[in-house]
Amino acid sequence: MAARSRASLPYFFIVNPRAGTGLNRFGTIAAHLRDRGLPYSAAVTTAPGDARTLAQLARSGDFRAIVSVGGDGTINEVVNGFLTPEGTVDPEAVLGIIPRGTAQDFARGLGLPLTPGPAVERLAFGEERRVDVGRIRFEDGSLRLFVNVAGVGFDAEVAGRAREVRAAMSSLPAHILGFASAFASYRNREISLVLDSEAAAARSSRCNLVVVANGPYYAAGMKLAPDALMDDGLLDVVVIGDIDKLELLLNLPRAFAGTHLAHGEVTVHRVRRLKIDSPEGARVQADGDVVGELPAEMDLLPGALRVIV
Repeated sequence: MAARSRASLPYFFIVNPRAGTGLNRFGTIAAHLRDRGLPYSAAVTTAPGDARTLAQLARSGDFRAIVSVGGDGTINEVVNGFLTPEGTVDPEAVLGIIPRGTAQDFARGLGLPLTPGPAVERLAFGEERRVDVGRIRFEDGSLRLFVNVAGVGFDAEVAGRAREVRAAMSSLPAHILGFASAFASYRNREISLVLDSEAAAARSSRCNLVVVANGPYYAAGMKLAPDALMDDGLLDVVVIGDIDKLELLLNLPRAFAGTHLAHGEVTVHRVRRLKIDSPEGARVQADGDVVGELPAEMDLLPGALRVIV
């Protein structure tokens, strides 16, 4: 269906009640929608993976956009619901965002309002923008998309430990507990990278983490990849080397300011694709949730996602 004919169609909202949203808070969003005369349907997730399934189902309906109400993890699931059997993004799918939840880094990178009223206003009157989407291919052939960042190392360990306790608490306390647990026991890993076509020149070093960034923000507001652009056809690979835990903590303020790139153990590479592996094994996180383990290949689908901004 052409974009112009979508204007009068209803929106389909996918609401994650555990991402700082709550059904009572969605009532506030619904009031803003009614005030603007915007038709909509809504469905609520009850378990991990539901947002992906709901987005897959909604793709067959006539909707102006499929709207994620949650954080980066919810957006990630919705966009993975746009994944086609060919490993691309459904060109007919349009993403809307009402930012809620622990991390809103993708919305922040797009310049979207982070509060419900202005976000609904932008949803109603904003224009579409095409942005790049990252794609991860695992050894078993499975695919996973990411919209903002993928990571290996300390951050993926935090995400994994947060997942282990998330059933008993909401997302923010789970991530705080995950950070504390990982910080106490994590050891830097040997990680090898093959960047673009450097097939015969794998880079291997002991690292705290490797972040593959499509957008500039990370971990609730850090400017880890301050020069990353979501529509330039490139991934910014930020490698934080063999630093100890005290040095990591001391440099967190620099990461929020985006000045950490001057640190001697931080390097950045701008690539279209890469391969990443570790002889010690490692989890892979995408937009804050663990989605698999190394080895993995990552590349970019330029301009593949339509977003209302």
